[in-house]
Amino acid sequence: MSRMILTVIGGGSVNWMRGLMRDVYLMDEVEGGEIRLFDPNREHTEAVAAMLAAVNRRRDKNYKISIVEDRKAALTGADFVMTTFSPGRMDAYFNDLEIPVKYGIRLPVSMTVGVSGISAALRTAPVAYEIVQDMEEVCPGAWLLNVTNPMTVVTRAMNLAARRVHVLGFCHGLHDITRLLGPILGLSRPEGVSVLDYIFRWLPEQGFQFTTAGLNHFIWLVRATWKGEDMLPRIRQFARDHERIAPPESQERAPTPWENDFQATLALCRRFGFLPIGGDRHHLEFIPSLCNVRNGWGMKYGVFKTTVDHRRHLIDQYLARIRRITTGEEKMEWIPSDEELTGVMRAILTRGSMVTNVNLPNRGQIDDLPRDVVVETFATVTAEGVTPHAAGALPGGIGTLCRLHAEVQELTLRAALEGSRELLLEALSLDPHSAAADFEELSAMADELLLANRPWLPRFFS
Repeated sequence: MSRMILTVIGGGSVNWMRGLMRDVYLMDEVEGGEIRLFDPNREHTEAVAAMLAAVNRRRDKNYKISIVEDRKAALTGADFVMTTFSPGRMDAYFNDLEIPVKYGIRLPVSMTVGVSGISAALRTAPVAYEIVQDMEEVCPGAWLLNVTNPMTVVTRAMNLAARRVHVLGFCHGLHDITRLLGPILGLSRPEGVSVLDYIFRWLPEQGFQFTTAGLNHFIWLVRATWKGEDMLPRIRQFARDHERIAPPESQERAPTPWENDFQATLALCRRFGFLPIGGDRHHLEFIPSLCNVRNGWGMKYGVFKTTVDHRRHLIDQYLARIRRITTGEEKMEWIPSDEELTGVMRAILTRGSMVTNVNLPNRGQIDDLPRDVVVETFATVTAEGVTPHAAGALPGGIGTLCRLHAEVQELTLRAALEGSRELLLEALSLDPHSAAADFEELSAMADELLLANRPWLPRFFS
């Protein structure tokens, strides 16, 4: 069995750490090593470390658990690095979410595109770039597994700095396909089959082959065959015949920001002829006609705004649960999560392979998107490296939409790394949601966002 050094940048991210670390402890291929936690939030990091120490004893694992306050020291000699960080956390997120509202721009999630996604990228992309610069110096050849949003810009920044470091970005948006294929095609996930096994093993065993491609939080089912028959006509007919796909428990729960009955998904399929995968709350942010004042900022499609209060409440719940696991008041559920990260680690450590969806620079995966922009497609991961699968061209208007957002994200990245207000204004002016404000208002909004988030924007204020 192997031993490994795993560093988590954002090791106090209580929303991620219980599931990710449970998956790490379920890796029978690893007998131990060291788990290093780096995070400026000391309270949350200490809570995570205490949980891991308790789990160590109960699982008879030989991991050294370390809280490391110097980032470069935390990275030194690491085999794997997970990144789940957010500069400014909820204070900065509040600014991203609420300042644009004053200028007539309101988004439901605000962590991908639009003014709020651009603002988040300004804080996050430079840190991502610097992390990989450190890794190139102290752990060259390590694997960086990123789940930090905005995924596309952050993963692009990381790859810009990477020479020997392997950088992969992961998102679980594809998992929504498990709720779509049952109602649409009768390919329901069997009880006891995990999400990842359903997508990458069970569906192929049934003769269902498919391709998804696009940008993170905006991927599309561009090909689908079942036993050789093209399924796209059946999918389009379903979209014409149905307005929504209600979750099984929808009658028993009050609406929440995470509720998803796929109204926007089906509307997009009716309009463009292809099914987007990943959830309405994300899709809306790419297309202003689905998210504007006239349709209640997406409420017409059953999408509710994710407020800072919602997120703070969730974080409090996650933290309380971690503390209960530490004391033994609550038992850890020893079943794998639906995240891909440890599956990729297992493939690398055992010199096996894993097929999954990965965010990588475009080196030919998608023909009609610019080279090097980060795209999300299937890829095969082995110890030797990552081989992305070719998806061809994105059809029709889908390619046009993705090209526009990819170009805005490239401008955003340049603005973030150069600390350039001028490039920021260009990016804001090109973002489709910015049509709600005129140029003078965009300039005022940009300045207000920069000043509000100044503590996390050193490149703009050096």
